[in-house]
Amino acid sequence: MKENLRYNILQIRLCALVIIIFFFCVVSCKNDASSQTQPSVNNAAVRSIENVEQLNKIIETSEDRLLILDFYADWCLPCKELEPILEKIANEESDTVSIYKIDIERNRELLNSFRITGVPYVAFVKNKENVFSLTGLYPKNMYLKVIERYTKENES
Repeated sequence: MKENLRYNILQIRLCALVIIIFFFCVVSCKNDASSQTQPSVNNAAVRSIENVEQLNKIIETSEDRLLILDFYADWCLPCKELEPILEKIANEESDTVSIYKIDIERNRELLNSFRITGVPYVAFVKNKENVFSLTGLYPKNMYLKVIERYTKENES
């Protein structure tokens, strides 16, 4: 009987330990998930586009200004790495480019029109045309080279 009692006490302690670990994991996972799902575009230099109509209006009124459209997804780690790069570029090149972020999960209809096969996908639009695009994550200087190429055309 003593052996049975010891076994029951051991089971209770083991169950309590499992419950404590479970609650710890749930709480820590919940905190991680909530920090990742908060909107990442709080910087006024990089603006969000919420729908196709808004994108069309921006393109139509851009004249010869270079637009950079960053197509991203919240679950995409390279997209998260690209965000601070584009924010720096937006602040440094605000006189020559406008940068916008578009969530592909909310704007699936744009995937086909821009022929997007992967994210991050960065489209460079000038004079209402997609003049260049990059799929994947690149160093900051690559984006700057493309910007220079399509903004220097106006100066010549």
